[in-house]
Amino acid sequence: MAQIILHNLSDTNRLGHMLAEAVATCGIAALLLRGPLGSGKTTLTRALVEAMPGGDQAEVGSPSFTLCNYYPTQPPVIHSDLYRSPGSLPDEIAEGLDNPQILSVLEWSEYLPEAEMPQDYLDISVQPCEESRLLTLQAHGPIATELLRHLRRNWPVDSPDHG
Repeated sequence: MAQIILHNLSDTNRLGHMLAEAVATCGIAALLLRGPLGSGKTTLTRALVEAMPGGDQAEVGSPSFTLCNYYPTQPPVIHSDLYRSPGSLPDEIAEGLDNPQILSVLEWSEYLPEAEMPQDYLDISVQPCEESRLLTLQAHGPIATELLRHLRRNWPVDSPDHG
């Protein structure tokens, strides 16, 4: 587990670049995002997607109404919002999670049914603070563990008992 404090949009963009770099270096793991409305889940996803090859062709927006957005990046990204799907998973999201060639980024991942949990994922909890965002990252599986190691090497990670 690691914690990262994002003080501003520049920090969010830097973390998005680092995640894109880690995905290219370490392979693909799903990213499961948790946090209250307005906490920055879509902003972090936008920073990640725009930093990936092909991201300049992506129009990154909240998937709240569409449930799924596909981005023409390398690797391709499926960006989903599970808020309106508690207890059931739309087919395209399940197919994305089952495809090791697609990076799945799931907002409101606390609504992901246990039976649909990917084997390898980085859990990112976003907690808004007064003037920053506190991210708690937890790796599940070998690829996610490598992603987290990459972030630890390249970001000043705060201790887990901070905050």
